[in-house]
Amino acid sequence: MELLITALIVGFVVYGLERNNARQVTHPHLAGSTDVRDRDQERLSTELLGRA
Repeated sequence: MELLITALIVGFVVYGLERNNARQVTHPHLAGSTDVRDRDQERLSTELLGRA
């Protein structure tokens, strides 16, 4: 009986992982825009130049 329950749990876990993996869309880059200026980098540069 324990073997049957263990096999069912393992089966459901494998099924869930396969289902989740099949639903994911593969993108060559991260989500969001990639052509946006890095304002944090600009702010840090001006702060460091101001201290020098």
